[in-house]
Amino acid sequence: MLRMASALLALVIGGTALAQPAGETNPHQSAQATVGLAYSIAFWSIPFGATNYEARFAAGGYAATSHFETSGIVSLFWQAIIDASSSGRIAGTTVAPKQYDSFYRRGGSKKERVLVTFDQSGVTTFADPPYDTTKYPVSDAEKREAVDPMSAITLVLAGVTADRANPCGTVAPVFDGRRRYNIEFAFVRDEPVNLGALYNGPAHLCRLHYKQIAGFKPKILKEGAAFPTVYADIAEIQATGAPNGRYLVPLKLWAHVDWGTVSAQITRLEIPKT
Repeated sequence: MLRMASALLALVIGGTALAQPAGETNPHQSAQATVGLAYSIAFWSIPFGATNYEARFAAGGYAATSHFETSGIVSLFWQAIIDASSSGRIAGTTVAPKQYDSFYRRGGSKKERVLVTFDQSGVTTFADPPYDTTKYPVSDAEKREAVDPMSAITLVLAGVTADRANPCGTVAPVFDGRRRYNIEFAFVRDEPVNLGALYNGPAHLCRLHYKQIAGFKPKILKEGAAFPTVYADIAEIQATGAPNGRYLVPLKLWAHVDWGTVSAQITRLEIPKT
């Protein structure tokens, strides 16, 4: 169940202090988020965690953070906290990440930090504690064609790969410092979504496919091929300061499996007014 949840929530679990957008000159400048999202994550409608995402877009750059934490009965056997941040630039239909920093804590003893840096010389990973990347390698080419997990969320939110023919977008290629995978999107139809005061209006119903590329054990690759279909309701919201004049906001994500339904639903939606 936890592996399925990780796949489903790859685009909504991602940090703490807001990173500095690329192009900013004052590293001590306070960064006020222009977009704030939060989600409740549930299994069989029983909440087992929550995550939030904050982002600021300025001068062609972006800075984003996310915080994920388990809760409820799940915390009895899987107590996890993930803080992550990412910064980079958006140019047309391209997202160019600069740095991704992730800190994972499980219980009181297990801790892991992963720092991924993207520059002209390539993609480098620092991990503490270090892990072996040679047993299940990811090629340099596979790394260069991808973005980090937080930048992948930003890619979707900014609608970088979305157009009239593909209103959900097409693909978010991800490298998280160890694994390389794609989140692929397909438009199904438009449908109304009513979340009360939070959101009431049209949304794109999108089908998501989690495709593992490299860095996985063969057994996990085989299991990943059998992952059930994931669906998402994504709202297109016009907003001042958005990279392309609007944000594509996932309102709900869910997947039906033999043992129940894993889902994530938005609980906070803060964007600048048009």
